[in-house]
Amino acid sequence: MQKSVYKRNSGVFKIFNSEKPEQNTYIKLAISAITIIVISLFLPSFKDADLDVEVGTIWSSEDLIAPFTFPVYKSDAELETEINEIKNNIIPVFTVTENNSATTSDSVKLFFRDLYSEFRKYSEDRKNNREAEFPSAYFDEKYALELSGESWNYLFGYYSGYVRDSSKKEYTDFIDIIQRSVNQYIKLPIIDTDKAGLKSGKIAYKKKEEKIQRIENAENIVSVAELRDKFNTDIRKSISDPRLVETANMLFSALVKPNLILDEELTELELQSRIDILPKTIGIVKENERIISKHDPITILTKQKLESYKKVRLEQFGVQDFMGQYMGRVLTIFVILSVSGLYLFYLRNDIFKDNLKLALISSLIILVSFFSFVSMQLKVNAPVELLIFISVASILLTIIFDARISFFVVVIITFLIGAIRGGDYAISLISFGGSVLAIFSVRDIKNRTQIFRSFYFILAGYSISILAIGLDRSQNISDIFINLAYGGINSVMSPVIAYGLLIFYERAFQITTDITLVELTDFNQPLLRELSSKAPGTFHHSVIMGNLAEEAATAIGANRILARVGCYYHDIGKIAKPDYFVENQMERKNKHESLNPNLSTKIIIAHVKEGIELARKHKLPPEVIDFIPMHHGTTLVSFFYRKAQETADENKEDIFDYIYRYPGPKPQTKETAIAMLADTVEASTKAIEDPTAKKLEDKIDEIIKKRFIEGELDECELTLRDLSKIKRSFLKILVGIFHQRIKYPEEIKKDE
Repeated sequence: MQKSVYKRNSGVFKIFNSEKPEQNTYIKLAISAITIIVISLFLPSFKDADLDVEVGTIWSSEDLIAPFTFPVYKSDAELETEINEIKNNIIPVFTVTENNSATTSDSVKLFFRDLYSEFRKYSEDRKNNREAEFPSAYFDEKYALELSGESWNYLFGYYSGYVRDSSKKEYTDFIDIIQRSVNQYIKLPIIDTDKAGLKSGKIAYKKKEEKIQRIENAENIVSVAELRDKFNTDIRKSISDPRLVETANMLFSALVKPNLILDEELTELELQSRIDILPKTIGIVKENERIISKHDPITILTKQKLESYKKVRLEQFGVQDFMGQYMGRVLTIFVILSVSGLYLFYLRNDIFKDNLKLALISSLIILVSFFSFVSMQLKVNAPVELLIFISVASILLTIIFDARISFFVVVIITFLIGAIRGGDYAISLISFGGSVLAIFSVRDIKNRTQIFRSFYFILAGYSISILAIGLDRSQNISDIFINLAYGGINSVMSPVIAYGLLIFYERAFQITTDITLVELTDFNQPLLRELSSKAPGTFHHSVIMGNLAEEAATAIGANRILARVGCYYHDIGKIAKPDYFVENQMERKNKHESLNPNLSTKIIIAHVKEGIELARKHKLPPEVIDFIPMHHGTTLVSFFYRKAQETADENKEDIFDYIYRYPGPKPQTKETAIAMLADTVEASTKAIEDPTAKKLEDKIDEIIKKRFIEGELDECELTLRDLSKIKRSFLKILVGIFHQRIKYPEEIKKDE
């Protein structure tokens, strides 16, 4: 019955049961699967393995022997150059239109005769008041003219007899020039495109009666645009009237048409046929022939052989090769990550159980792997691989967890980087050097600004590693200096990125770092200031309790900062009604004297709920909020329970003890268990008259045994050895506090 009451009355208790989702095994498997699959996608595939070798480097693997005969293909750049050359030299194909010169000359005469006839007809109809339509629409449709209205009126003036003889003479010259020009130009090969587009300087065409295609040089042909420009120049020499010049140009454009039309389909067909017969290979590698020997330099020809070998193998094995390759990549990542999983399971089980922490580590591994993948895709002449910010991961892991976890994960990440970059383990070594020194620079960090001091350590690690690799490979001094510059950029950017990401990870993954905890120990924090002003007795009690808890946590290897901070905030709920707690009453009257024990108990227990609400309002970390209910556990408010029994008029058995117990939960961590013991020890030892070391030790021993027997420590991981260490650490602090009141052995003997 008692157990069910605690579950019903405490929503906090449900968070700490064994079925919480952050420990769900299926979620762990999902995190592992996602990590393996995503990182395996970053690994270089067989198809992209040509990125593994560069011209000028040395082949470090064993001799590569061709398992089958295959052609050596030209490189893409070489093929593209040859194709562009073909495009520039291709001779465009034109189609000949039947354009008889006599017919065309007659057509010019017929046009002007027709023009005269239509204008005369229009004038006669106008004179006889008959309905008549101006002939412009008729000519625009028949001859595809596009004359302006002013030009039509001008022509109408010549044919209707409204102009002088001198003007008619100019018009006669106008007709003669047009006819002469048309008769002259229609004999030329006229193309319908701009000659500037003839890159080869030639064209090809074939008349119907001919079997062989003609090739004509560009200087022997003319474009329509050229003819129009030439005609415009000629007409302006003979005709002064600008309206007549404009009309002449329009008529010439309508009468003179190209007789060679570009056939884009035939030209493209010709281009494609030329490309199709272009040789795609430059040689052949026979079966069992050595492609490259170990320690040989990679030449252009060797690189082409390697690329051709990979291309042919991919074509031969197809999907089967791809699936086997992908499974191999997955197994590679599985092996690397399995090592980290076993490490966490056996040596850091607290992290292994927490899915949020596993997801955090996974996200950092994926993030750095992504940077490594991007560095492979960037085709720039710069050492961008030195901008893979592994140091960011090492800084974050050290602050969030500790140096050991950070070191181990960094080792895993460096292996992954080497694999993703196709065996480039030089960058792995360089990154490892900078990241390890970054771990040492932030392992004892106390505030956020100290992150930036890691700059010097990262710079030293990268510089030494870059120099070591550069000298070993006999690199040019200029290349080494460029690498050092990029290492310096990494050193500057890593602390900045880590500073920003730390805030994100704290909020997104609900992580409370030691930096956050240290910030909460500042007595200028709003909650602590309010506690010290409204409940000074409780504040003083919390500070002494924090000293006890920190010493005990250090002794057993628990988080000493969390233990201290938890004690500082464990009783903030007393701010609401400080006068109802004895440490704040001083010499004032005890308010509980006028209340019945049941009501007093409710007021006392209520400070837990009020404390949780106040902590959440001020956004305290969940780990700190846990101290508020857990430091009481399910203990009995014994004073008011006994008082209720003493004041009961009838059967005392009707007074149930669960009504006078805190709702729990019991301490779930070592730190909250230490806080429970420190709370009781600090309060109880103050009541000892003439305290001696022996009296203090007996009291501490009594309290620890009592909590142990009551089962309040059953749900945390404290061992009997831990309890013994906690007892000694408590005694050490309390002897220091009460040393002025403790008599020396000589004085004790004298009194006796």
